[in-house]
Amino acid sequence: MILRNAAVRHGRRALASPITRTALRQLSTEVKAESRADASSNGSPQAWPTSQPSVAPPKISTSSKKKKQKIVQEVIMSLGADSSQEHQGAAWTKPHQIGTEVMTPAQQFAEFQRIQKNTRSLGSRVEKRYVPTELVSNPPAPEDVTLELLMASQTHMGHNTSLWNPANSRYIFGVRQGIHIISLETTAAHLRRAARVVEEVSYRGGIILFVGTRKGQMEIVTKAAQMAGACHLFTKWTPGAITNRDVILKSQGTKVVDQLDGELDGFDMYKGTARPLLPDLVVCLNPLENYTLLYECGLKNIPTMGVIDTNVDPSWVTYTIPANDDSLRAMAVVAGVLGRAGGKGKQRRLQDASRGSVSWSTPPELTRHMKKEVQAALLKRKEVMGRMQSNIQGFTEDEQNLLRSQYKGVELDVSEDEMVEMMGEAALGEAGDVPSEPAQASGATMASRLGDIEAQLQRVGEQAAHIETAVGGSGKTA
Repeated sequence: MILRNAAVRHGRRALASPITRTALRQLSTEVKAESRADASSNGSPQAWPTSQPSVAPPKISTSSKKKKQKIVQEVIMSLGADSSQEHQGAAWTKPHQIGTEVMTPAQQFAEFQRIQKNTRSLGSRVEKRYVPTELVSNPPAPEDVTLELLMASQTHMGHNTSLWNPANSRYIFGVRQGIHIISLETTAAHLRRAARVVEEVSYRGGIILFVGTRKGQMEIVTKAAQMAGACHLFTKWTPGAITNRDVILKSQGTKVVDQLDGELDGFDMYKGTARPLLPDLVVCLNPLENYTLLYECGLKNIPTMGVIDTNVDPSWVTYTIPANDDSLRAMAVVAGVLGRAGGKGKQRRLQDASRGSVSWSTPPELTRHMKKEVQAALLKRKEVMGRMQSNIQGFTEDEQNLLRSQYKGVELDVSEDEMVEMMGEAALGEAGDVPSEPAQASGATMASRLGDIEAQLQRVGEQAAHIETAVGGSGKTA
């Protein structure tokens, strides 16, 4: 009894369970048993039944398939047209003159679908092609940088995970096939920030240096420097060109320009004694090979900007741009964006200068030189004006008394010190404490006073000539 109940329970459980997938496949597959002879000595038992594949149906040619599909589509279109004709109403069933034919709106729609289907494969597709020189000759603006462009330029490809610098963990998105992947969002944000810095430095009249010493970076660096109006370096950096610039760059010339970047003359003495200039910003595309340059910039407190790969220490530069420094295409994008930003800042500076607003200040060394030259010129002019305003040279005391008695009304209205002071204010207007934009009234007053002084000096000279002629004639007669 117990055995019978157990068999019943287990049998019900087995029948209640769902059919397995293998059993269902065997039931739905045709099986043909075959007997095979066994070469063993124990006899020739029948082989297990094996499933035979069903006979493959005859293949239909591709052309016949296309014909059938075309027929089906035409039938569907005709059914759609016939069903559209079932609509009632004057707007749907009223025929119209279409060219030389009279057609209802339903027929017009069916004809439109037929034409659209037949002309679907015609035309061309406009696709963006990659041109290697486009990123160099026509780089994108900072606001046009997209994640698609950065990914296409391979800026996200880092180095092997065994070569990474732990300080770059904040720039790394993940690991794929043993290679670190740089976050494109971080690259785009840092690149836009760097472009803003370059634009402001160029707007303030600073000197920007683009450095790229790897093979293939010469064209990229020169084009970026040309757009930004900056300097470039694509050969090996000379150690000490910043810390020992007085010796290494002694033979290099210096220019003195105005607010419109036009070179000024008359500063030969200053050019002969001026020290070589230092860059205000250094953009380095390969920091690993230019560690000496970055170290010298750090000693002179020069801000730097560099492309930081996963194996580079980000503390070497001031402004980091996490990207793949081994890809020339990525470097073309980075340098092109920065060059475009520098050109934009230069354009803004020249536009403001043309309107009379100068965004930069004169260097202290040049200001001191200008003040020294102006003071020397004023002393010389004061000496000359003192001689002219004092008694006329070459006359005796009696002759001078005679001149004073005969020409009392011809005297200067201002004293010597006052005249020199006015001329000094006019000469030191740009180099001294006078505002960069003086009022028009004060400028007109100063010009009028100087004009009066010149007229009075001219009259004194003419009267002195007349006196000399008169005195000479009287002496001859005597």
